[in-house]
Amino acid sequence: MHIVNSEMDKEHLDRILKSHKAQPVGSGYIDVIVKRDNYKSLIRKLIEAGFYIESITWWEWIEDNKNSIYGLGGPESEYYNGWFAELAIKVDNVDLSKKHPQDSIKQLIEFIESKSIVYPNEKINFSQSEWLTPALWLKVPSHWENKNSA
Repeated sequence: MHIVNSEMDKEHLDRILKSHKAQPVGSGYIDVIVKRDNYKSLIRKLIEAGFYIESITWWEWIEDNKNSIYGLGGPESEYYNGWFAELAIKVDNVDLSKKHPQDSIKQLIEFIESKSIVYPNEKINFSQSEWLTPALWLKVPSHWENKNSA
């Protein structure tokens, strides 16, 4: 793993995110929300390019203008007809620092696909809940701001 630090790397990151319809929330590169149809290829592309994923947060995908059932609120999607609401659960930290890139990719995908959340009256599983959406926290230089920053 190398720590990215050049503006060329930032431009490459922005291109990867756009091509996978991955949407950063806020000004940096934490909470990069990626829908189910793109998370595997995004993870693969990011890790193979040398970017480090340190955590995962979880979001509810809400189509159209419907109300959130589980989430607190969040951004409208830049790519799809709907919006995302952040779930009030702890951030899942992942340690991929000593792993071979292919092992990191496999571990992260397996982690996402095995995710379950227990609420008082129900258990939510990633495999059974199409709305459950991961967001990746990327370790990048603190001065990097995404294209949505003011």
